[in-house]
Amino acid sequence: MDTANVTRSMRTRLFLRGLSIQQRLPLLICILLLVVIIIGGTISYLEVRNAALKTGSSRLLSSGDQLSTLLGQSMQSVITSTRALGEQEVVKQFLRVKDSTSKNATLNLLQQVQDTSTVSMEILDDQLRVMLKTGKAGADSTVNYQMLAKNKARPDTGKIGELYVINDSLYYPVVAGIKDKKGLSGYLVRWRRISNNARTMERVTKLMGMDDAEIYFGNANNSLWISLSSPTTQPEILPIPAGPRQAKDVQSYTTREGKEVIGVVIPIRQTRWQLLIEEPRQTILQPARDFLKKIIIGGLFLLLIGIFWAWIMSRNITRPLKKLTAAATAIAAGNLSAKVEVSRNDEVGELARAFNAMILQLNKARERLENKVVEAKEVNDQLRDLSAHLQNIREDERIHIAREMHDELGQLLTGFKMDVSWLTKRLTDRDDPAIKEKLQGMIALVDDSVKFVRKIAAELRPSILDDLGLVAALEWHSKEFEKRYNIQVNFHSPPQDLKTSALIGTGLFRMYQESLTNVARHSGADKVEASLKKNGNKIMLSISDNGKGFDTRQVQKKTLGLLGMKERAIMVGGNLQIRSQLGKGTSIEIIVPVPENATDKVPQNT
Repeated sequence: MDTANVTRSMRTRLFLRGLSIQQRLPLLICILLLVVIIIGGTISYLEVRNAALKTGSSRLLSSGDQLSTLLGQSMQSVITSTRALGEQEVVKQFLRVKDSTSKNATLNLLQQVQDTSTVSMEILDDQLRVMLKTGKAGADSTVNYQMLAKNKARPDTGKIGELYVINDSLYYPVVAGIKDKKGLSGYLVRWRRISNNARTMERVTKLMGMDDAEIYFGNANNSLWISLSSPTTQPEILPIPAGPRQAKDVQSYTTREGKEVIGVVIPIRQTRWQLLIEEPRQTILQPARDFLKKIIIGGLFLLLIGIFWAWIMSRNITRPLKKLTAAATAIAAGNLSAKVEVSRNDEVGELARAFNAMILQLNKARERLENKVVEAKEVNDQLRDLSAHLQNIREDERIHIAREMHDELGQLLTGFKMDVSWLTKRLTDRDDPAIKEKLQGMIALVDDSVKFVRKIAAELRPSILDDLGLVAALEWHSKEFEKRYNIQVNFHSPPQDLKTSALIGTGLFRMYQESLTNVARHSGADKVEASLKKNGNKIMLSISDNGKGFDTRQVQKKTLGLLGMKERAIMVGGNLQIRSQLGKGTSIEIIVPVPENATDKVPQNT
């Protein structure tokens, strides 16, 4: 299939897709009806056309036979009268004695029977010599002799000779044998002229039912043809027609004038002549064309009826479908109270009833789902409250442990250090040096323990968060992280501290702390960009690294650290978004709304 066919097919599909069912159904029915009309009309037209051709051929044969019979009967009467004339005793007497008395008597007889069609009569002896001739000159005796030499009439019969054109007139000889007691004694030849009467031929063709027919008259050997339909009184000598050559062979052909005709050659009885009857193919096929016009008109009428019926049917089908569509649209918009009126018992009615049943089930399912959602929300709220409570308890425990370690354990270690220092001062030079060295080591261990206690207390609850606020705590943790993991952290914040509640400040600090821990553990980054800023009543904390990144669709659901960060963000009323791609690092953005009465006061250590 070439590109043009593919493009045409795509345009057709796009055109059909743009039509609604109410438009497609009438179009489909009209196409099917049109195909049926075209196929049925074509078959019917071809059958009528073939029947018309067959009928026309039969009519040509029948008319030709009738005309041949009429002409044959006419020629038979001419032969009979010529034979009767040759049987006259005076004619026989003339051939026997050939004296002037019998000649005059014979001449008077011939003149008496001569009519308007007979132009001359001749009496020949048995040697074909002209013994007597009457009438106007015109028939060539040479032709006459040749005809008699080839076609001698028997004594008991007569002959019609071929047609001849002499001096612009058409003649044919009628030859009858003259016999006496001894046998054939001579011939009587009557030369008759054929007059071409166009009106007579017109009446004949009308009687035969062939008004447009052309009738040609000629010799059987095709030596001469004339048109009997010509209006002229002089014979029109035509070339051999381009028609059938065999008798009673009906053929379709094109004349030399370019006219399509159907013709048949019919031999004329009792003669050596033949008829060629041609009728225009257009005339013969006229009934088929009339039938085709009726088919076209009837097909258009049926097509209009089909269009109207298809439109009614499509409207009857699509109307409930439109109601179903409207109801489905309402359901898609959340209106589950929409229903479809059912007034049909067909498939569309069953669809409407099934649709209403579906709406009922959807309402029930929606109620069950809403109940489950309420229950799940309540459970989720309870879990979130529990998680927040646990986080608060955890922070309280952190504060308590940090305070106890800082105050109690720190004081104990300080007192222990003072006691060891006192013992060291009581030693003299006479005492064992190993004891003094051991006491110095104990003092160093106490100093390390104090530093470790302070570090643990700071990690549990950095005092800077309570003393100097969120910004200072984030800056301090950034520096501590950079020292510990050797990862550069660029932290940007406003010069003044941001006033937040203890809950929000603690939550943001812990989320920042967890984010940097994830960078150190998983990202493989060597640089972190972090910022804290306030926009209106929202605080935005962002952390991004240049690490290896990860697929957020696969990691977020399995990582408890990220899940804990999201829970912390939800507990403070905020939102946490994570964006990451493999090889392009990770970015975390935390947005927390700040109430207007937010303060930065948190419980202080005592």
